[in-house]
Amino acid sequence: MTLFGSSHLRKAKRPAALGKYDRKREAERRRQATQSASGRDIGTIPPCADPTRRDSCERNLLRFCTTYNPETFCLPWSDDHKLAGESIEQTTFVGALLAMALARGSGKTSLCRMAVLWAASYAHAAYCFLLGANWTKGQEAIEAIQTWMRTLPAYAEDFPEISVAARYLRGQANRAGGMICCGEPAFAHWEKDRIVLPRVPHPPNVEGLLKGPWAKTSGGVIGAAGLTAEGIRGAVFAHPDGRSIRPDLLLIDDPQSDETAASPHGVAKLLRLLNGAVLGMAGPGRSISAFMPLTVNRAGDAADKILDRKTNALWRGIRTGMLRSMPKNLAAWEAYYDVYRACMGQTIPDLKPANRHYRKHRKELDEGAEASWPARKKPEEISAIQHAMDLRCTIGEEAFSSEYQNAPRTPQQTSDLLTTDGLASRLNQLDRRVLAPKVQHVTCHVDVGDQILWWTAAGWQPDFTGQVADYGTWPEQPAAVRYFPKRNPPRKLRDLYPKAGKEGAVLAGLTDLVEALAKLEFRREDGAVLKLGKILIDGRYDRDLVMAFCRRSPHAALLLPAMGFAMPKGREWSGYFAGKEGGQTGFHWRIPPAKDGGRYVLVDPWWKTLAWERLRVSQGDPGCWSIFGRKPGEHAMLFDHYCSEKPIWTVAKDLGKYEWELAPNRDNDWWDNLIGCACGASMLGVAIPGIVVRRSGWAAAAAGHTVSLAEMQQASRRGKG
Repeated sequence: MTLFGSSHLRKAKRPAALGKYDRKREAERRRQATQSASGRDIGTIPPCADPTRRDSCERNLLRFCTTYNPETFCLPWSDDHKLAGESIEQTTFVGALLAMALARGSGKTSLCRMAVLWAASYAHAAYCFLLGANWTKGQEAIEAIQTWMRTLPAYAEDFPEISVAARYLRGQANRAGGMICCGEPAFAHWEKDRIVLPRVPHPPNVEGLLKGPWAKTSGGVIGAAGLTAEGIRGAVFAHPDGRSIRPDLLLIDDPQSDETAASPHGVAKLLRLLNGAVLGMAGPGRSISAFMPLTVNRAGDAADKILDRKTNALWRGIRTGMLRSMPKNLAAWEAYYDVYRACMGQTIPDLKPANRHYRKHRKELDEGAEASWPARKKPEEISAIQHAMDLRCTIGEEAFSSEYQNAPRTPQQTSDLLTTDGLASRLNQLDRRVLAPKVQHVTCHVDVGDQILWWTAAGWQPDFTGQVADYGTWPEQPAAVRYFPKRNPPRKLRDLYPKAGKEGAVLAGLTDLVEALAKLEFRREDGAVLKLGKILIDGRYDRDLVMAFCRRSPHAALLLPAMGFAMPKGREWSGYFAGKEGGQTGFHWRIPPAKDGGRYVLVDPWWKTLAWERLRVSQGDPGCWSIFGRKPGEHAMLFDHYCSEKPIWTVAKDLGKYEWELAPNRDNDWWDNLIGCACGASMLGVAIPGIVVRRSGWAAAAAGHTVSLAEMQQASRRGKG
């Protein structure tokens, strides 16, 4: 007897027949499901429009760039670009770690992004990964690649197995999850940090890219992230078939930020990431191929260290620059720069005069120079060499050497120089002739020339904290002209005094300028009003003329001729004048006994060393010197005057000091003004008690104890507390 006898079996009930309404609802459901599937199905993959064109780019990255993205890569390639393309191809096909320094603006970022698209489109790598300096750069890279997949016309025609799906998505990531192709799931992803290429059949007229029934690119991954530990560790993708893949081709796009380059800690951290976590992205027991284009920011930064084959042979660094060789006659370029600065200083910049000068002297200017990318120039410029040298003038020699030549000056070379970038941080956000509350004295210095008079007024606090409160020329120059050479100013003394001879024009100019300066009022932030307490006038131009003017002027009590006096090597200022009768010896200045009724002051060039030190003290710290205003561009010519000389350390008879060397064809009148203002402040009693300068910094005269500038600032802050 069976467990279930026939008497226990019951016939299964048939489902009740659907009513009219239910049948209608089921039909509508099926229709909508069919319609939904049809809407998510990208359909069959069309043929490749030009298989020959596609095949010609398979092993040639630069041809791929110009063929499929001609708008971005519109200029002829330089030899450096060709080397970069060959290096990426070598990295892709053979496997290598390569770092290459390219000049800023050479198209490194676009080339890296197109290299990722190229490698993924031909399935040269299963997982291409692009690392940027930060997450934003990585996200921008993915967005650019997604856009190119959808919008590049020739690319869409030749790579339909990628572009058809990309166009279907219309930039909407949520459409990727439900994408199907010919009724089969496509398993595509379209995210902010990752693209997974769809599983689709290959184009019918493309041979050699088969992977079973699917295109060889199916399931290929493109990832991007910022250069952080989190972004690197997350670089693994799990396919629906259970495979987990890691990056096998890595492009690292200029990984160093300005903040990283400026920090020794940041440099060390970046190097650890690059040589450790980044190279471990392929996983245990596997190697990764990587290409890293970069730009050097400064000597000793991460890029500089990576490119040094002696200390970092792992990356096989290659350095290139905007100019393969610099012009031999840099002094000739200074004359060109005078014209160029005047052109750029116009309300509407006009390079025609600079171009005329360049054409006239081109043979001399270009001698010895070679541009690495002859096509790189602005439409209004004549040559790539002129373009490079214009950049050098605009951003300064230090930045040009680093970012465009990838050959940064060493710290020993750069520490002795003021820079326009550094001076831009000196702006104190105060208006012209507005002083800080603690300012007690205002001094002025006038530099004299045949064509023009230069003047500067500065305010001084008791601890020798200073601020440039006003500066200018006589005659005043047109407001539209912000830059001009000393030897050819737009308005000259002879224009103001046409009937006077050379000396007469200078004398008339001094008379009118001093009259105007004596009336100037400087308002402190607390409401107090100060006037000039001392005006020094350059006596080197014509000693007799200037001394006579100062002696006879109605403002004689304010005035004093000033002349630089270089101390003989191996002698100290205080000792040199010891025992000399008469006159007055102050802190690095000396008023000799009056002769023939004339008094004047000798000024030690040491004041330049003080100015150089104080212009590098952090803004807000005790002893810093600042400049009025808020916009650095309004002081470009002043900054160039301040950067016109460089200090050179010299030693004689065991005594060392800085001597100052003027660069060829540079103007330094406002720099001389600042020195005279500081000396004038000392004459009014603003003191640096017991301090002398030595090579190591500041030192106290008493007890021989060396005191650094930082220690002086700390002591001052403790005093405030």
